[in-house]
Order: sequence, then C-alpha cells, then structure tokens
Amino acid sequence: MRSCPVCESEMSPRFASECEPPVAWACLNCGLLQLESGGRPFTTEEQTAILRIAPVVPAGQHTREVRRSGAAREAREVLDAFGMEIPVDVEAIAERLGYPVRWRAMPEGYRGGIEGDAGYRMLVLNRDHPFRSDAERRWVIAEELAHAVLGHTTLAASESAAREAYMKEDSRRIGETEARTFAAELLMPAAEVRRTFAREQSIILRALGSGQRAQAVKTVVADLAREFRVSQQAMGIRLGQLGLLT
Repeated sequence: MRSCPVCESEMSPRFASECEPPVAWACLNCGLLQLESGGRPFTTEEQTAILRIAPVVPAGQHTREVRRSGAAREAREVLDAFGMEIPVDVEAIAERLGYPVRWRAMPEGYRGGIEGDAGYRMLVLNRDHPFRSDAERRWVIAEELAHAVLGHTTLAASESAAREAYMKEDSRRIGETEARTFAAELLMPAAEVRRTFAREQSIILRALGSGQRAQAVKTVVADLAREFRVSQQAMGIRLGQLGLLT
C-alpha cells in the first residue's frame, strides 16, 4: 500500500482488469488519483477505466483536505528548519518562532490562547487550569502555535463548547481542524511515526487472536506515546490516520 502525498491517508489500488497490475492509486479522502503508466501511453481501454475508477469526493471535502495538507506541510517546514529530534521540544520551537510560552490567569475552562499585538505575541497557558498531564500541556502549546503560524484570528483553547467564540462558528471549526492537523504533524511527524511503528509492529504481528492483538495494539500505542511524549489517545488517532492500525 501507499500513502497519499497530499493528505497522507491510505490509498487503494485501481485496476483496469483483474489480471493486470493496478493502473492507478486513489485516495478516497481527498480525491487524488495517481496514474501508473510504466512510462507508456495509456490505451483507450485504460483511459476509459480510469474515468470509471476515479474516486468521488463529497462537495467541499477536497478544499478542506487541501487546507489540512497545507497545515501539515507548514509543521514539517518548521521541523525541517530547526532540525528537532523526537520528542519535539515544542516550547523551544515556539520561542524560536517568536511566540514565547507564558503562564497567565485565564477564565475558568480555558487551557490556553494567544496574547499580544503585531509587534510582540506570546502563547499563554492558564496557570489555574488542572492540566492532566505533560502530554496535554504540550498539545495545547502545539495547537496555539498552529493558530499563530497559520494566521488564524485569535482563539482560546476552551474545554466548553458553550464558551463565547472569537470567530464565526464555521471559521472556528476550520481553524481548529487545521490547528489539530498542524499539532499532530509537529508532535508526531508522519515519517517518524511510521519509522517507529515499523520497529514495534512485530509485537502486533506475533499476536494470536483478537484478544491478544488488541492488547498488542495497546502496548504499541503506549510505547509510541511515551516516546513522542503525547497522550495514548492522540497516538492512537495518529496511527489510525496514517493507516497503520488497519
């Protein structure tokens, strides 16, 4: 199998006939279709087949996926620029990008946000919020850094959907999705996650039966979560997004 170069979802092969190699790879998530010609022109039959097998993407989804892929690309560019190792020092990255992390008193229910003006901005964490773990604190920093880097209107990370938003709801949802995509790639770079998972995958492959496999998956998720300093929930979601737990 292969991963989509746009949104990193798992792609599936498409065949012109059952007895021939795949003529294309399709991403049902963002609609990308990669053709496999082997350096030769497609025959008329293959061209007809390609039109038939092209993935259908719901209206509006392609635009959303392009924006998500752009957020992931921004995160990779940040990592490439600073050459950070795993686990990523997200506070150091924020500092070097000009967004130092500070603790401030904030309204109850808010975990963090962005303060300052065009001349000096900072990422703030609510000093009164009961962060459950270092992983949660790192995730909030990564999300708020995403809002800053991606140029979103100021948002505050709140646990309550009833809190007043600073943006229209549609724009807020889009911004939050992009921020989560950025944060996931920053803290759990796809290439590093795949490399680390390949090292641990034998634990799952050796498991017999559904019960043992489920326990093996939990072990691998926990191991990777510790290595990347993220929550097990975040790592489980990430492995699923990358098609590694299918």
